[in-house]
Amino acid sequence: TLAWPGPGCRERVEHMLLRYPADRRTLAWAVAMPVVALIPYLRPELAVWLCPLSCYLALSAGVIAHNHNHTPTFRDRKLNGVLGNWLSIFYGYPTFAWVPTHNLNHHKFVNKAGDATITWRHTNKHNALVAATYFFVSSWYQSEPIRDYIQKAKEKNPELYRTIVGQYVFFVGTHLALLTLAIAMHGWRLGFLVWGMMFLIPALFALWTIMLFNYIQHVHTDPWSEHDHSRSFVGRVLNFLLFNNGLHSAH
Repeated sequence: TLAWPGPGCRERVEHMLLRYPADRRTLAWAVAMPVVALIPYLRPELAVWLCPLSCYLALSAGVIAHNHNHTPTFRDRKLNGVLGNWLSIFYGYPTFAWVPTHNLNHHKFVNKAGDATITWRHTNKHNALVAATYFFVSSWYQSEPIRDYIQKAKEKNPELYRTIVGQYVFFVGTHLALLTLAIAMHGWRLGFLVWGMMFLIPALFALWTIMLFNYIQHVHTDPWSEHDHSRSFVGRVLNFLLFNNGLHSAH
């Protein structure tokens, strides 16, 4: 006979799957992302009200993707791959890109020459215009290490290359399916609006804001200093909402 799971069974299962108990909240946020984003598919009039919350959850997806990239959430490799694909839907880009742009580049150079995300590429000024346009400059220069990484994977690591291609196919295919579903339910105009407000705008917001965070954490710091190469934001509420993203120097 099969024994009925007793008290603590869920905790034991979670311990086998998750590396750290704190990532229960990671999974809770990951579940909330599609719940919030898909409500306007049934109630389009709620899109304008839920868009800000979807933007926050998309930003959370980006921060979680960063954390997941450094320390995989699960003990199981396949589950980590599933979570990476899942986060890409909301964050707005396949999550493998953190490796060439962040792990292999930013962590190596830390806002010094060679860093694709340097804050002083065209000017050392720090103002609203520079901060607002940093996303476009940084995105352009980050594309090079991404291309190089993909090319090297194609030449030397077929398994990694298949994973990268799979992430792109999943990401693009899922968004095409979500857009098609919205249009099928509500017509071209309203359907595109619902998809745009719940997926496109949040993804663009997440990408832009993640890069703005990098800019703020590094602009006018000392990249050659052991401790002052970046700045941290230690507010408890901020770091709760953004999964400790403000603790940049420790990171």
